Amino acid sequence: MKVVLTRLAESDLAQSGDWIARDNPRAAGRGIESALTECESLSANAERYPRIGFADLRKRPFGDYVIFYRVTDRVEIIRVLHAARDWASLLGDAQ
Repeated sequence: MKVVLTRLAESDLAQSGDWIARDNPRAAGRGIESALTECESLSANAERYPRIGFADLRKRPFGDYVIFYRVTDRVEIIRVLHAARDWASLLGDAQ
């Protein structure tokens, strides 16, 4: 199944990378690559992770982050957010 990132998800990754790069640019690059790898892994097991109760979204935790995505004829990555953030309010536009 094809995996696509929304502009918001791309922006989330860029912002996280910028934040981490302030202290450790090398770790920022590794973190983004790791997140992208996790997103791509959903192509094989997208149905494995639970729905969160609105907008047909599912969540896949990894490390300190959570990938929010929708499964249709593809896997659409909606957001990639730090787990400590108020993701319910940030996902309001995904409905």
